[in-house]
Amino acid sequence: MLRPIGVFDSGLGSISVIRVLVRELPEEHIIYFADRRNYPYGLKSREELRAIVERGIGRLGAYDPKCVIVASITPSMLILNDLRLGSSIPLFGVYLHQCLERAVELFNSSNIAVLASRALVRSVELQDVFRAYMSRASVTLVDATELIDIVESSRFLHGDAMHAIADVCRRLLRDASIDCIVLGSTHIALIEDALHSLYPNIKMMNPVMDTVARVKAYLGEHGMLSREGAEGSRLSVIDADEHIAEVLRRLGLEFRPI
Repeated sequence: MLRPIGVFDSGLGSISVIRVLVRELPEEHIIYFADRRNYPYGLKSREELRAIVERGIGRLGAYDPKCVIVASITPSMLILNDLRLGSSIPLFGVYLHQCLERAVELFNSSNIAVLASRALVRSVELQDVFRAYMSRASVTLVDATELIDIVESSRFLHGDAMHAIADVCRRLLRDASIDCIVLGSTHIALIEDALHSLYPNIKMMNPVMDTVARVKAYLGEHGMLSREGAEGSRLSVIDADEHIAEVLRRLGLEFRPI
């Protein structure tokens, strides 16, 4: 059996990472742990997050992964650096820095909205990140918990999804001068197409792409990429409940439960 790439977060957010992994690294075996028991990470204290993420890494560590992706921006920015120091498994997170840098430097964005979890919006870490951009752009932190809940409940796949998303966005994004939206949650990355439809003239920055690029580069540099046609490439899901299974099926992702 191939050594896998482990991916987890507090539910469906990981699927936005998995979709890009499947596209960019199609020969790799991915193991997904949806930690729905602890949803949402964005409302947990720092101490709770540390304990939860340690358990998630430990759960995936039993499968001898090449690396583990903590597919949630909140713990990635708040506690992952501390955990990385004591881990024998290479750990990757999802961060906002590169998205902000591209928005400001490459696309000359001047009014950026960051849709993120409540804990991240209130964190000192995020405020520190934004200080570097304050002289070059206006950055507004938006508590997008309602959008995250629409995704986790799988409502984003229902017939009324666009109406529900549009209703929330009308309340959250009232500033008509916004020219860039940073998807500050991996859950929200799953509704990127819907946001593009609602705001076709606003640039969308998705940090999931940066994470997968870092993982791909790391595996290549260390000779760990699976060879073309490697037997056993698949998506496996730990403790898949019917909710997770149905979302994966609706998104066209084949998997096997473990």
